[in-house]
Amino acid sequence: MAMRYARGVDQPVGERAGTASRDDLDLLAEAARLAAAAAPSALVTVVASKGSTPRHPPAKMIVGADGAARGTIGGGRLEAEIAEAAVSVARSAAPPSRLRRATRDLGMSCGGEIEVWIEPLDGARAEALLEVSRRLARRLPTALRTTLVAPGGKTALAEDPCLGTRRPRLEGDCFVEPALPRDRLLLFGSGHVACALAALAASLGFEVVVCDDHELLSPERFPTARRVNSLDVASVLAAVGPFGRGDHAIIATRDHDLDQAVLEQLLPRHELASLGLLGSQRKRERFRARVESRGIGDAASFSRLRCPVGIAIGAETPEEIAVSIVADLIRIRRGA
Repeated sequence: MAMRYARGVDQPVGERAGTASRDDLDLLAEAARLAAAAAPSALVTVVASKGSTPRHPPAKMIVGADGAARGTIGGGRLEAEIAEAAVSVARSAAPPSRLRRATRDLGMSCGGEIEVWIEPLDGARAEALLEVSRRLARRLPTALRTTLVAPGGKTALAEDPCLGTRRPRLEGDCFVEPALPRDRLLLFGSGHVACALAALAASLGFEVVVCDDHELLSPERFPTARRVNSLDVASVLAAVGPFGRGDHAIIATRDHDLDQAVLEQLLPRHELASLGLLGSQRKRERFRARVESRGIGDAASFSRLRCPVGIAIGAETPEEIAVSIVADLIRIRRGA
């Protein structure tokens, strides 16, 4: 099938476009490394999608000169054809390409349209990609601006509207995407649910911090998490830095009184992306009465509290409860 190059006009980015996933953030770091090393390879970025498509902006894939690929933009014939074009770019046999594909033309039933930008990972792009990696290591949000006209280029921006909206945008011949620090899960408590939750959340790209003053808080139980030996929010902030829009707090301590003490500290923290409490609707209402009687927070603050926390799937075991909670966190992270 002949390749059809996209015209240089504005295209909808897609309703489901959003922040980069864990895999895409890993690919950005890998792209920086390859560009700095001048290793023959190409970066494929989904810059627009319309209708139903497998992936949405800013999904990524790296393709080497040998055809080896990391990441995915949807699989099947769509990915195979675009990967073939990326091999030519990686071998410097073709210039950067802006391609549009209608999935129905490739025998895919989703029926949407996807647009990608294929560019070489060379020295001209290395500095911007390295700057993004350096800033993300310090949990600093960065916008990455890509020029979609040959020879193309990239610029790292400390400020851009996409950092507030957490959404990429396509403006004619420029694609701007937010490269945000990984969403962070702050677990207050180290019991069975917290243990299962920490492992699952880490596997799905959340940076996990477990806070407790109990002996259960050990490296053996939480090998993938950062541990803070305190349930005092001020101490946690001193250890991990300020909370932000990508932070989610879940309260699941060993004692209801401790739960309430932590809740009273977190209710005024409107900068959190979400606040959850392990327990029942009855517990939520009991805590609400106590908090209101003490003049802590307000109705708006308490309306943000998710309790029972997680998606209702009939979960009973710690592992099932962890699945329900992480599913809800993914929903929030994706803006669904």
